[in-house]
Amino acid sequence: MKAKLALYNEVEQPVEPIDEHKLAVASERPEPVDVPKQGLYIVDYKTLVKPTLIALTIFVVWAVATWLL
Repeated sequence: MKAKLALYNEVEQPVEPIDEHKLAVASERPEPVDVPKQGLYIVDYKTLVKPTLIALTIFVVWAVATWLL
């Protein structure tokens, strides 16, 4: 089957039948998985202190204003 468009030409290629035995049997051992170091995922939470305090201050001001009004 061939398809022809203005800028694209598809060429038919032969397809070999799938040999399920070759797919199921490995001829060599797989390579070990490269596991990332655990230290790369540690987050420095000190950088989040300032935005958290600002948000907490805004929340307290809102709560007090809502209670008084």
